Amino acid sequence: MGIKINKNRVSDSYIGTFDYKNSDDMFQLDDLRTMVKHMNRDLRDAGMDYQFYVKCQGRGHRQGVRRYNQSLPLPLAEKVDAYIYRR
Repeated sequence: MGIKINKNRVSDSYIGTFDYKNSDDMFQLDDLRTMVKHMNRDLRDAGMDYQFYVKCQGRGHRQGVRRYNQSLPLPLAEKVDAYIYRR
C-alpha cells in the first residue's frame, strides 16, 4: 500500500500515515526510525547539540471511551501518523 500522505495535516513535522495491518508500512516505519537513529549518531559525531525523534500518534476508532478523545493508545490504534520532531 505504501505511506499515505494526508494533505490536511498542517504540521511541517508530519511524515505520513502507516497502517498497522500492512507489513510493508511497518517495515517502512522501522526504516524511518533507523534513519533518524543514524542521523542522530552523525549529528553527535559532528558536535551538534540537538537530536531528532519519531513520534507516532494513534489513529482509529475511539471505542466510545472518553479518555481516548485526546490521544488514542498505540495498542488500540488501527493506523499511526508519524512525525519527526527536534529535541
